[in-house]
Amino acid sequence: VMAIVLFLAINIFSNTVFKTAQLDLTQESLYTLSKATGNILRDLDEPLTLKFYISDLVQEEIPALANYAQRVEELLRQYERLSDGKINLEIYHPQQFSPEEDQAVGFGIQAVPVSAAGEVIYFGLAGSNSTDDEDTIPLFNPGRETFLEYDVSKLIFNLSRPKKTLI
Repeated sequence: VMAIVLFLAINIFSNTVFKTAQLDLTQESLYTLSKATGNILRDLDEPLTLKFYISDLVQEEIPALANYAQRVEELLRQYERLSDGKINLEIYHPQQFSPEEDQAVGFGIQAVPVSAAGEVIYFGLAGSNSTDDEDTIPLFNPGRETFLEYDVSKLIFNLSRPKKTLI
């Protein structure tokens, strides 16, 4: 009984203390952010909101895209975690004819048809800052997986340094 209690106590302790600990053992360091990205996240002056739109069909019907979608979501969660509260990540699963779909279309997220019946998927990112500037990645293209960190960091950098209006 004492061994079970000790085992549970160690698990609870490690889950709370090491929740954000991460060890990247991949050959290409896929899950380690670059120093430049770290600098961008440290230099954020205002809060940013990232809205990640991913249709449920991506994970249910398209296995090849499901792995990439999981990688994108993990990367976005890592950005949120490393930003010290400056990035707020919101995840939406738009269904056809829903308010989330209207919102995604309004941001310019690209709809991709997946069946002859007219089903579409959304797999993009929209970001905004406190001064209502917006930037988007209309579609996460698996062909650009090697540039994923660059694309997301560029979006965050553009939102963190809004262009001043000229009069």
